[in-house]
Amino acid sequence: MVFGPPKRRLLIFDFDETLISVDSISLLRDLLPLYRRPKRPKRAKDGKVTYLNTIFGELRAMGYTSTELRRLVAAIPPVPSIVDFIKHLYESCDPKYDIIIISDSNLIFIKDWLAHNLLSKCFREIFANPSYVVSSDGIRVEPLQNTNCPLGPPNLCKRDILEKYLAKRQGVGVNYERVIFVADGANDYCPTLIMRRDDIVCARKGKDLERKIRCNRQKCKVRPLVLLWSSGHDLLTLLETALDCVAISCI
Repeated sequence: MVFGPPKRRLLIFDFDETLISVDSISLLRDLLPLYRRPKRPKRAKDGKVTYLNTIFGELRAMGYTSTELRRLVAAIPPVPSIVDFIKHLYESCDPKYDIIIISDSNLIFIKDWLAHNLLSKCFREIFANPSYVVSSDGIRVEPLQNTNCPLGPPNLCKRDILEKYLAKRQGVGVNYERVIFVADGANDYCPTLIMRRDDIVCARKGKDLERKIRCNRQKCKVRPLVLLWSSGHDLLTLLETALDCVAISCI
């Protein structure tokens, strides 16, 4: 009997409210008194980079150090059982899962949180806004991209990142039989429009991604199977069932 190489699947995660249980920006904003809180961007396409840097500036003025803020975010509890879910798929032999993050958060927070939860080795790549600690002990964030995507912020088009990543992997001979995208937010909608019929979108139940798909599924021809989840246990159970039959959508 001849055995071929293991099948490969790409598993993509968002970060805020997908891996971590809350939105990290809201958590930091709520450290500020009401009169010092900057106004939220009115639209997702206005982006969060300037907003987040303003929050960092206010927190620094109030005496918060970058070390304190990083420890705070690293300690945010994960979405229930999501850590076990990631470790389970990372250790899978056939199919083999390549796991990445595409997020509008920033690299410092994501890497700190992964390290705190012993997940760093599980992720092949992280695509997020670059960030660094400045000499005055503050944190600054820069845009990952400069994009005109009509469905996302100016600093990040998740569809573009996914397309380029798939092309790069194909260039070294890696073709994924399925792409699985686990996310929650409105700006996670854009990449679903290029996913194939055999791919899977796992939209967190009750969040903006679910609502956007419900409103636009027929009009925009969202092709992949859509599953709704609340925990890592849900994800594992749903995927084990769905991967045997990917022609049925729950939305």
